[in-house]
Amino acid sequence: MNDISLNLISNEFRIDSRLLAPELNHRHRTILESLDKYKSKFDALGHLPNQTEAGYNNIQVRYFLLNEDQCYFLLTLMRNNEKIVESKLKLVKAFRDARKQLAERDIARLDGKQVRRIETDAIKDLVEYAKASGSSKPEMYYVTLTTMTNKSLGIESGQRDKMDVRQLQLLKIAETLVEIAIRDGLKAELHYKDIYRLCKDRVSDVLAQLKLK
Repeated sequence: MNDISLNLISNEFRIDSRLLAPELNHRHRTILESLDKYKSKFDALGHLPNQTEAGYNNIQVRYFLLNEDQCYFLLTLMRNNEKIVESKLKLVKAFRDARKQLAERDIARLDGKQVRRIETDAIKDLVEYAKASGSSKPEMYYVTLTTMTNKSLGIESGQRDKMDVRQLQLLKIAETLVEIAIRDGLKAELHYKDIYRLCKDRVSDVLAQLKLK
């Protein structure tokens, strides 16, 4: 059961019962029978989603999405042998690693929000500077700089909440570069359009170097 695939549903990791079957040397039908027979027991360990999906010849296939405790309970219903013991160990590691990755992502996201606030403060100063310099739509820099950063990172609209730790780290770097570039540009009294170009150039140059690593 190498590279076990887990689904994150409502902040809880779950595994498709269809993926468990071949790894446990059991038919999926047999696993479904256990899940149906002890449904009340599994429900006591959390909601157990019963799903259906079109399979061969468009026949509807039933499957369940088990949380961590439900997985372990299912394994207790099976007779221990070398294969089952190894599967238990791999499941424990899979859920442990998934929780660790989720925690790292949450920490990176919180850190990124702080950086975003600092960047937004800098953009606010740029907006005021551009307005005083005669810009007709200075408020557009909030959207323009965010769009520039997203494009540099290949982030599409609505994807920010789905980024992994690596992407969040790159976003943090990019937004820090924007904030510093704005501060440098304002200090040097550059034209507001040149400050935007400075932001874009620094983000592009640094991200290009990082992506090569």
